[in-house]
Amino acid sequence: MLGSRMIAPMANLCGVLARWQQVKAAKMGLDNIMQLPTETQHDDSLIHRDILHGHYLFENAQFRYHNDDQRIPLRLVRLEIMPGERIAILGRNGAGKSTLLQAMAGGLEMIQGDARLDNLSLSHIDMADLRRNIGFLSQNARLFFGTLRENLTLGAPHANDEQIFDALEVSGGAVFVRRLAKGLDHPIMEGGNGLSGGQRQSLLLARMLLRSPNIVLLDEPSASAGRAYGTRVYSAVTSVAWQSKPWSSRRTGYQYWSWLSVSLS
Repeated sequence: MLGSRMIAPMANLCGVLARWQQVKAAKMGLDNIMQLPTETQHDDSLIHRDILHGHYLFENAQFRYHNDDQRIPLRLVRLEIMPGERIAILGRNGAGKSTLLQAMAGGLEMIQGDARLDNLSLSHIDMADLRRNIGFLSQNARLFFGTLRENLTLGAPHANDEQIFDALEVSGGAVFVRRLAKGLDHPIMEGGNGLSGGQRQSLLLARMLLRSPNIVLLDEPSASAGRAYGTRVYSAVTSVAWQSKPWSSRRTGYQYWSWLSVSLS
């Protein structure tokens, strides 16, 4: 009896030490994140625009990924996209499809030429305004650990169930979500493990649509879901029915919506 009374506190102590190691690892990770340079320093010269209409103009523009990379992955002699246009540019692998979309979303450094959005230099527009107005569904988009609802409302925390299912209807995910026992409270594993490629893609597209962006950039949204799903996506996101959905009407500049699914030759 005395032995068990002595062992119990030691076992508890081992548990405390194990949790302490977890706390230390978490703190170290947070410290590393806090030490990273900010994406954009406070700059009074940045231009703020509540609404961006989607008029892009690139002239003799060259972009690179970061300062330490001397490669020029994207060169644009001239490219103009008017508000409301829906454009698909096709091409081989490695031609610059994803890179162009990153540049349009403001994610690349321009080292030469001119890149404008609504007649404003792209690099001078506040990044918060770009991200609020641009919906960019990249090939690297991921689902995270949590409920299905938490994943879908990232960026649209006030969306109700009706709006969520409207977006799911457009993206093609409503049928399988309704079949889940817990519905929108269904648990999602990190990276969407346990879901098919098409199911993951439909959830990612619905999450982007819920934000009601004025400019939509889709980077091969049906690559992991097959040809039939791709046809459905392109038909749905360009339909009048989608443009009249309740979540989209809350943005006054929505009539300037632009869609771009891009690749290059």
